[in-house]
Amino acid sequence: MKNALHVVVVVVVGSLLGMLISKVLNIYVPAGGQLAGLINTGINTGLNPTTVDLNLVEVTAGLVFKFNLASIAGIFLAAVVYKQLVK
Repeated sequence: MKNALHVVVVVVVGSLLGMLISKVLNIYVPAGGQLAGLINTGINTGLNPTTVDLNLVEVTAGLVFKFNLASIAGIFLAAVVYKQLVK
């Protein structure tokens, strides 16, 4: 259980780091270029939000993962840093 929690933390922190990398690169890379298209191209996977309305209670549930090259690089970087800290 402890190792699974570590993996989840590394993926979440890495995704946030990748989002930061993507935002910084979008500032310095001109829009409309091939590199900007490569940075912003990603995969959306998961369950789109679905709403169940029972008149008394309305429940909305969904989980969507958005991965791009920067988020994958951030996850890799977070995993390397984690491995160095655990050593």
